[in-house]
Order: sequence, then structure tokens, then C-alpha cells
Amino acid sequence: MQINRSTNYAIQMLLYLSKANRMVTSSRLSAAIGISYRYLLQISAKLKAAGFIRAGHWRSVGLKLVKAPEEISLYDIILSMEGAVRTGEICGTPAPEIEQEIDTLERMYHSVDGMLGQALKEIMLSDILDKTEIWK
Repeated sequence: MQINRSTNYAIQMLLYLSKANRMVTSSRLSAAIGISYRYLLQISAKLKAAGFIRAGHWRSVGLKLVKAPEEISLYDIILSMEGAVRTGEICGTPAPEIEQEIDTLERMYHSVDGMLGQALKEIMLSDILDKTEIWK
């Protein structure tokens, strides 16, 4: 599984907002994580639709985390950004000589998807914030 760039930035945004624990202007947030303001708005629209953040409209648009970091798992973020959490799909049409093996491989992928989903559901934003010092 490869997390796409937008999802990676979404995780960074949520971590930043978690640490800030207040409304942060979109321009400040885009500068902090190194993306364009426009790209930030695209990502934040998905995060807002998923119920992770809210946007304020004062002098400049601001974003604030509305769920506690303990309530947001990596699985939730990936699902909201990518629509699915999975390893991949079988490509093309398999040769008749390996159809059974490809069926087995698909079942194995499905099993890995389940394990991956479960592991990601257990990693909360708060875990990342709490463990930062340990991993240095």
C-alpha cells in the first residue's frame, strides 16, 4: 500500500492542528507544511466533509480540529482521503494456466487488507503525538 500525497498532507495538517489546539489560518498552515494555499483548500474540503475539522471565516480562512486526536485513526484519515484502504488489485486478465493461483492471490490480498485496516484503526493521531519523543 502506498499512501498518496494528498493523504500524507492531510495527516500532517491534522497533526499540526492537533498541536496548535486552536484556529490556524489556512495561509499559515499551508506555509507550515509546505503546500500551496489552493492545494490545502482541496485537502481541507475532504477533511471537513469527514468531520475532522471546521473552517472559520474571519479576516482570513482558519481551520480548527473538531475531533480529539484520540478519536482520529490513520484508517479514518486514509479512508476519507482515498475512499478505501487496500493493498491493490490484480491487473489484467490472468493466463488460464495461473487462474487458480491468481484467485488465491486475490484472497491473500483481501486478508492483508483486513490486517492492514485493523492495524491502521489502532493508530490514533494522539499515539503519534505521544510517541514523538520516543522515536527521536
